[in-house]
Amino acid sequence: MKLENIEKIRKSLIEKLKEYQKNGGKGHIKLDINKEIFQQILFEKGMIAIPYNLWKILDLSNVSFDDVNVQEIDFTGSKGVELDPQKIYEKSLHDTKLKDVEIKGSLDGINVEGADFTGSKGAVIDPQKIYEKSLHDTKLKDVEIKGSLDGVVVSFADFTGSKGAELDPQEVEGKSLFGTKLTDVEIKGSLDYVEVIGTDFTGSKGAIINPQTLCDKNLYRTKLTDVEIKGSLDGVYVIKADFTGSKGAVIDPQKIYEKNLYYTKLADVQIKGSFDGVEVQGADFTGSKGAELDPQKVKYKNLNGTKLADVQINGSLKGVNVKGADFTGSKGATLDFDEAEVVRVRGANLTDVEIIEYEEIEDKITKTLKINN
Repeated sequence: MKLENIEKIRKSLIEKLKEYQKNGGKGHIKLDINKEIFQQILFEKGMIAIPYNLWKILDLSNVSFDDVNVQEIDFTGSKGVELDPQKIYEKSLHDTKLKDVEIKGSLDGINVEGADFTGSKGAVIDPQKIYEKSLHDTKLKDVEIKGSLDGVVVSFADFTGSKGAELDPQEVEGKSLFGTKLTDVEIKGSLDYVEVIGTDFTGSKGAIINPQTLCDKNLYRTKLTDVEIKGSLDGVYVIKADFTGSKGAVIDPQKIYEKNLYYTKLADVQIKGSFDGVEVQGADFTGSKGAELDPQKVKYKNLNGTKLADVQINGSLKGVNVKGADFTGSKGATLDFDEAEVVRVRGANLTDVEIIEYEEIEDKITKTLKINN
């Protein structure tokens, strides 16, 4: 069929799909037309030629995506899409969202960086055989992992919902788990000198960390759920680390790196030591043990955004920055009435703070003196 006729049919189809969508049409439309002609209407120069929100209305069963560029395409909500990765344009699924797609064919040699396999069917990956051995930023839910991860780039990879992944941290590319989500991964090997910045261990198995032997002694943004901590946290960078669900963590605030607990989540941590001069802005003490704190002595007198559940407050809050602080579940905190009114305006939650009204105290003193007389 002539190109101009294909373009006319495509334009007409787009208008009718828009009308169908505008009128609240539901369900996928199966066009009863010649397969070859349908291919020409749907694709142009290896690209999908119909707007994104319209082509997914069509039933794409039996449509071939051979030599079609599917990079950065979101197939979510489509119907009937089958992909042979060996035949797509440049063998690349870079940044492709593959929900509702059935993978029919090998992923060997395929670029899967940034691909999202969530909700796909049939995907089996041998990490040794994918393009450049890279799973960088790949979401591997619903993928079966068959093969070693030795020498493979796994930074920002998300293994949540995958099957069969076993990982030796000493053998992954660069000894780096930077930003990696290790849910459903079995850790087989030491984490000594491995980079774990931003790593999420939640739902992994077998992770044991000695903070003293980590790469750069750095737990920045690391989620340590399901990790056993064996070793001191002295000198370790713990800003924005999340210890919730970890085992064995003991922190002396005077000895952590730069005395800084900025937005650190301290659930399941045993606190042993003073907070004098320590940065606690945004820290969450909920579920911690042993924390005692003098607001006058923390760094900059700053409790901005701090969650103080399970903390014993030993000292005045006068002049302390408590904007956004939450005292729920704390003990010992007191404020005079006038100061409390100012604090409330700043968005602090004063639950469990004792508000002292001096007029009431004066009345009590007066009454007591009268009785004694």
